[in-house]
Amino acid sequence: MSAITTPTTRGKKRRRDQLTFVEFLVFVVPLLVFVITLYGTLIWTFYVSLSNWSGIAANYEFAGFKWYQSLFNNIRFWVDVQNNLKWLILGVIPTVFLAIFLAYLLELAPFPAIESYIRTLILYPVAMSFIVTGTIWSWMYEPKRGVFNTILAALGVQSPLTFTTNPSTATYWLILIFIWQYLGFAVIIIQSSFRTSELQEMVEAATVDGASKLRILFSIIIPNIRSGLLVLVSLLLISTLKVFDIVYIVTFGGPGISTDVLSLYMFIATFQQHLVSMGAALGVIIFLIAFIIVIPYTIYALRRWFE
Repeated sequence: MSAITTPTTRGKKRRRDQLTFVEFLVFVVPLLVFVITLYGTLIWTFYVSLSNWSGIAANYEFAGFKWYQSLFNNIRFWVDVQNNLKWLILGVIPTVFLAIFLAYLLELAPFPAIESYIRTLILYPVAMSFIVTGTIWSWMYEPKRGVFNTILAALGVQSPLTFTTNPSTATYWLILIFIWQYLGFAVIIIQSSFRTSELQEMVEAATVDGASKLRILFSIIIPNIRSGLLVLVSLLLISTLKVFDIVYIVTFGGPGISTDVLSLYMFIATFQQHLVSMGAALGVIIFLIAFIIVIPYTIYALRRWFE
């Protein structure tokens, strides 16, 4: 028997569907402020990139795509794009692979106390600021009196490594710092993906059937932690795209411009050369790269995570 809808019931249902003034203030107003701030600053940045602001005093005279053309004709810009792509690829893939194997080794550790200690130890670097990390690794990379070459010299080995003073390899040594700092963070995310009841039951069943540890890893664990991997990769992509601190502290884009990245170029153009419109143009380009590469992948990853 269907319920009878009375005018009183319809009125109550309509009132429940409508937001009260307090609910509007709590939920809608902060959302509106966030959206207006986000897209307002984005639109303002794009507008500044089309102006002729090239000094300390603001100048909003329309200049079209002058600064974009200047960037596209500048070899430094293309060096920065290549370096950012190196960071996106080499900063993410090795971190994920190392994190998978390290997390699996921690899961296989026979002593929980040791596993807990090692996990804390590898997680510690991510708690450090990039300023501190960059300073420490600068001391370690110094060719003559750095930690690495000093240890090798004490062992009687004359190291040929020049680390970040070699233009052809400096970027790769900087990416190594990023991997070191984010590895513990990646391990924690992957370990949390390991510890679902369904996956643990599958691993136990495969172990009873006599499957090897590597077979369990590649055939059971990795296919079933895909959602965690997707989220981890999206977070690492965002982190590598906005990299600034490590490059600023360790090399400041040198030697020459060999390690320069778009965010550092934007900082230099805006605050040192006072080419504010060029800096805004670089900001728009960084946003477009994120929009094309990172944001669609992140949305896809989050959808798979919540499936």
